[in-house]
Amino acid sequence: MIRRFSTLLCAALIAMAVCTVADAQKIESLNATAKGKGTISTGVDKLTIYSVMVVLKDNGDAEFTFYCDLQLSAKGRWTASESADQGINLEITGGVVSGNASGSGKLFLRPDGKSIDKLNIDAKSGSRTISIKFVADK
Repeated sequence: MIRRFSTLLCAALIAMAVCTVADAQKIESLNATAKGKGTISTGVDKLTIYSVMVVLKDNGDAEFTFYCDLQLSAKGRWTASESADQGINLEITGGVVSGNASGSGKLFLRPDGKSIDKLNIDAKSGSRTISIKFVADK
């Protein structure tokens, strides 16, 4: 009986610890830069991305800077997904050259919850479709 109670108590403590760690991984804000490889495609032009900077503010605002042969930026909003492996949801509300881009995307972080792993955005700016794909160096 005592052994069974000890096993149940141990299992409950482990479950509480896992829940606490999962809660600690929820993102409230982020300021991260990553070097890597990626592209910005407009259907006509294709630029190579060498680095990105992502700023996720605690009020839900987001800012993105893409370092290519040019420096391009976008802004928008972000929301956290239920779990880290689903990525961070992005809504693009401006920027990417003419300032009127709109679209959506996903930001994936590394297991540390602070480093960029991948960034994917699909947006429209005027009549142009813009696709941004980026993977950070390992």
